[in-house]
Amino acid sequence: MMQRNQLEVQPQLDAFYSESASLKVNVFTSSSCTFCQEALDAAREVAEKFNLLNLPVEVIETSVEERPEIIEEYNAIALPMILIGSSQIIGLPRTEDIEFMINQMMLAG
Repeated sequence: MMQRNQLEVQPQLDAFYSESASLKVNVFTSSSCTFCQEALDAAREVAEKFNLLNLPVEVIETSVEERPEIIEEYNAIALPMILIGSSQIIGLPRTEDIEFMINQMMLAG
């Protein structure tokens, strides 16, 4: 049996995912970045968990070497940087940090 708060959240999640194919997790990297691969791996791990729950999350890796305009566009002060909606994580994230941001985006709709 669902609790009351779960009943209220489910329509928000349905609306969120019907409007977009998947939630995008953008990971900005550089080949000279010491922690970028770990951040990318953490984002992929979190995306896999959400995908197993039938909540589509897509991880997109973008190299700032290939697209240097991103540094100015997103005011990237350090790498790795993860962008989920308008929220950023700068530096090496914990998987819990990424999960929290994704949950916040889903609930905010």
